Amino acid sequence: MFNKKTYKKNVKFFLKKHEASYEILTGTCPVMISAPHSVSQTRNGKRKPAEPYTGALAKMLHDELSCSVIYKTRNLKDDANYDKNSPYKNDLAKYVQQNRIKFVIDLHQLSDSRNVMIDIGTNGMKNLNNALKPLNMLNIILEAFSKRNLGILQIDKPFAASGEYTVSAFISSSCRIPCVQLEINSGLLRPAFFNIKVRKVYEALVEIIQNLPLSFKNR
Repeated sequence: MFNKKTYKKNVKFFLKKHEASYEILTGTCPVMISAPHSVSQTRNGKRKPAEPYTGALAKMLHDELSCSVIYKTRNLKDDANYDKNSPYKNDLAKYVQQNRIKFVIDLHQLSDSRNVMIDIGTNGMKNLNNALKPLNMLNIILEAFSKRNLGILQIDKPFAASGEYTVSAFISSSCRIPCVQLEINSGLLRPAFFNIKVRKVYEALVEIIQNLPLSFKNR
């Protein structure tokens, strides 16, 4: 259940200084959440702003659904969703393989200057091709967001997660499991002004995590 105080507390967690570059919280659910931009990142020498709401959502989903999560806690002049060599991605892949994770959702924030509210990055469905029924998985995600009337929902626009070293493409290729890059408009996630919308986003994520395992059957 969404709790505004807990959400705001988790957002502040990612604004604090941490020693470790990232953390993994273990769980029992076959769906795992990743938040590689929960703190600022550095790409090609340029510092990019943090997406702390993704980390906050990941922590809450872990606590409620016992899903394993990984999130960044410190910028070491790296970008886990871009760099070829990434301890974050390597440890995520190792965890996935050792814990029988069957699906990874990689959370990101879209700029609130964009019209699209939710973008599901599938790399032209390539990052879902390791699923028995990829369209069923995609439809579970689409339905959870569309029925909550959050706004424009798109697939692979503006971001498709097509880069070889994005978390989604890397995990799909190296672990042979489906993975999506889920971009959520920052305007939906600010707790002070959009509490109802944040709640709807969270409820959609809960529904997705609960329903995705149904598509794993007979795999």
